[in-house]
Amino acid sequence: MKKLIEKRAELQDEMDVILNKAETENRAMTDEEVKRFDEIEAEIRAIDVTLEKKDKARKTENRANPEEKTVEERAAAEEKAFCDYVLGIATENRAQLTEGANGTIVPTTIANRIIEEVKAQVPFFQYADLYETAGKLSIPVYSEDSENYINADYVDEGTELTDNVGKFITVDLEGFVIGALALVSNKLKNNTDLNVADFIVKQVAKAISRKLMKEFTIGTASKISGVISTPTIVTAGAAAALTYDDLVNLKQKIPQAYREKGAWVMHPNTYAAVLKLKDGNQRPYFEEGKPILNRPVIESEDMPEIATKAKPVVFGDLSGYAIKGAKAVEVQVLREKFATKNMLGILGFAEYDGEVADKQKIAALQMA
Repeated sequence: MKKLIEKRAELQDEMDVILNKAETENRAMTDEEVKRFDEIEAEIRAIDVTLEKKDKARKTENRANPEEKTVEERAAAEEKAFCDYVLGIATENRAQLTEGANGTIVPTTIANRIIEEVKAQVPFFQYADLYETAGKLSIPVYSEDSENYINADYVDEGTELTDNVGKFITVDLEGFVIGALALVSNKLKNNTDLNVADFIVKQVAKAISRKLMKEFTIGTASKISGVISTPTIVTAGAAAALTYDDLVNLKQKIPQAYREKGAWVMHPNTYAAVLKLKDGNQRPYFEEGKPILNRPVIESEDMPEIATKAKPVVFGDLSGYAIKGAKAVEVQVLREKFATKNMLGILGFAEYDGEVADKQKIAALQMA
């Protein structure tokens, strides 16, 4: 079905190309174009009929098997079972839940929603090279430097090209477990207006997101390594103040091929300092909300601020930063632990790792 839909879109595009070409050239379609146009129309009609028949067949099958649930119905049942479990309601829906590696309840629907919410709250997931897998991951990275690179040159008869080549290095990503605890008041969970599933997803995702934002930015020794750990360094001209030239030098440190997809990472206070930079006529170089030197800004409160020898700014194509992301989040409900506080604990576990895989793509500005 998916391939048929994709094929239909391709045919529609081809039809548009034929029409647009004739219109652009201010002429009627040629006989050959008319013939091909009619063929495309026939193919699209055939696909539409096939899709319609398939849809009818699916509906007939569902009527024939009334106990067969749709994806949406199964997801709703699983979410209802989880909410009942959290609220301490004993129902037959409990069968929808499974046990995880940590002895925790793993509702797939809730876990997937938490993961998607985390991705939405942590900008690094939009830019970095993401691998969603379990266990150790070894990433081969092609590396070139001043001694190891692929060379192109003139070739005179009887001479050979220099056989310098780049080399592959391996970046290993482990799986470090991150736990996030969200507390829910028993009064709150008894509020019939509260969507329990939404509340839990948002609270657990927010806690995991805060931790990951910090780790992907500055990291922790022997754990996740942040983007600030890049070995490619540009030294600022001063110890306590940024200049326009510092930003230009940092951006230009990245090879031109990678600058187009580059992004800045800096603390909100550093960003404020950058916005205050002015030219000789006291006009600001940059506007808030606008790109800095044509590249977007990621604000992270975990980045160091401007200070002697600190690294307050990172720039580069963040696809050079590799993230091994969780394929699943395990959720545990803690009733007795917080009973004396009249609260319920929701504990989420997820595995992540991150490291600068391609040092050519990411550089850091270090204050003098």
